[in-house]
Amino acid sequence: MRDYFPFLRVTLMLVLMGGLLPLHAQKLNMDKEQADQFIYDNLNNNMSTQYDIETVTVIPSRLVKTDERSVFLLRGDYYQSETLRTDCYVRKTRNNYLVISDKRFPLETFTNQLLNKVQCGHVLQVKHHQYGQKIPILKTSLQSLFAMFLPTMKAFVSVTSVSNEEIEAILLFHHPKLDFVHMLTLKTNTEGLLKKDNIIYGDLYTNIPQDNLNSILDR
Repeated sequence: MRDYFPFLRVTLMLVLMGGLLPLHAQKLNMDKEQADQFIYDNLNNNMSTQYDIETVTVIPSRLVKTDERSVFLLRGDYYQSETLRTDCYVRKTRNNYLVISDKRFPLETFTNQLLNKVQCGHVLQVKHHQYGQKIPILKTSLQSLFAMFLPTMKAFVSVTSVSNEEIEAILLFHHPKLDFVHMLTLKTNTEGLLKKDNIIYGDLYTNIPQDNLNSILDR
């Protein structure tokens, strides 16, 4: 998989310094500074776990075999790059398919968790890159993030690195009508994927117009 992190840091910093603003914030009469602060104020220290996981419907024609026995990729959509996708992972049992949440399959499990396909107890502790080069620490539950973004946005995931110690991923939320994104670059301990209150560290970039990411994701 490609490592987008260097490209993201450079280009997103230029966007944040430039104060470019997506349409949704313009319609709410917010400038970018206010739009970023709005997200921070609503997410920081919000540890709610009251957000339902998404139901997975297995369509056999969309299943792709993986190298792991009985593990299948359920094909979905992609955003700009073939590696940022909505694909989730399932395991075939005798009579059914189960969405994977299993320490034996860290890549598959983390992907499913970030797409809200399985229950998890992660806590996000991220640097929130805001307009004016402000970077406060934001701490929230993963479910609170889903509750704020998923009702109007679509999530895409790319797991960029996996080892016995750490796992890294990009999580992107895209608004299909207003064409803006929120993006997180994330890292956590591989052994903590199924533990309650496991901390995921990373960076959060909010209210980014889609056009400013195209050149990165096409590389």
